[in-house]
Amino acid sequence: MVYLIHFNVPYKHARHYLGSCDDLQARLARHKAGNGARLMEVVKNAGITWQLARTWEGGKGKERELKRQKNSPRLCPICNGRTH
Repeated sequence: MVYLIHFNVPYKHARHYLGSCDDLQARLARHKAGNGARLMEVVKNAGITWQLARTWEGGKGKERELKRQKNSPRLCPICNGRTH
């Protein structure tokens, strides 16, 4: 599963985190605890809240494909005024 997290307040230039995992709920719990990804750790330490914006079927290959686009705001339904 590939997932997109939307930061409710940007952290410097970052407004999103795009990742992949096998167990989404466990991965989100790790992110909430500030574990598993350095960006999510610093976002937590900065007191920034976030929400799951979108998911896709797929794994690392799909994650790389989406990251290569370098345009997470376009992929984010929250930024585009749509609900997921």
